[in-house]
Amino acid sequence: MMLARLKAVCLHSVTIAWSYCIAFAGALASIIDDLADALGDPGVKDQISSAIGDVKTTGRIMLVISVVTIIARLRTLRRKDQCG
Repeated sequence: MMLARLKAVCLHSVTIAWSYCIAFAGALASIIDDLADALGDPGVKDQISSAIGDVKTTGRIMLVISVVTIIARLRTLRRKDQCG
């Protein structure tokens, strides 16, 4: 039942499901600084920054990639529906 709902949300597209995962990771990366400060461990920010660079910028880039991918996939799904 849960899997059926998940498939419906993703329009039966693995590409859209993957884009949702990227969007979630991007959103999490965008707020990781605030979470680390709230948890009292500012060292986490430094560790992540040394691994991937600026965390907020990386998160925003991931969100943009996700949105563009979802829009592109929705366009192809719509074309497929119109063609038959």
